[in-house]
Amino acid sequence: MKVFKYFPLWKIEDIESWLESMEQKGYRLEKIKHSYFFYFKNSSPKQMNYFISYKSFRGKSMGHCDYALLSRYRAHPIESTMCFYTMYRTKECKEDLLLLYEVRLDYIRANLFERFLTALFLTILFSIPLVASIIFQSNSPGIWLFGVMIGICVCFAIYYFYGYLKQKNKCKNYERDKLNR
Repeated sequence: MKVFKYFPLWKIEDIESWLESMEQKGYRLEKIKHSYFFYFKNSSPKQMNYFISYKSFRGKSMGHCDYALLSRYRAHPIESTMCFYTMYRTKECKEDLLLLYEVRLDYIRANLFERFLTALFLTILFSIPLVASIIFQSNSPGIWLFGVMIGICVCFAIYYFYGYLKQKNKCKNYERDKLNR
């Protein structure tokens, strides 16, 4: 069975819960393609936990999570093609993986903020030629392209800033829950 399921970066826990419920229904995740296409096979229903280890192009802190999942928690990596994350399946209970969840929360928050700043920088960068053409009253053909690029960058900046705020709230709630234990 093939399922397309889009999820934003700050909703990783929802995808993990969905995969765990699919496993309990007797559909085991076999592979993932292009980050959002999930391939399942029929199996016997089991209680398994899934963990997404997010990978950005430059980030290395999730590498320690990968190492811990493979060596300490004997997690099984799911075959994936062209994904921005690595999916693991494990029998370990979620309480044993709390440190890994905490590392991931902070890592994703920092990554979302970095993406927001990049989109903001690109917005400013694309605004320079547009402002210059307005100041010098030049009507260059194709200057409208900079307006389109600015619009795209603003949309990405808003999207990533919203995700950053959502992830920041998750981190605050996690810390508050941790103190109340």
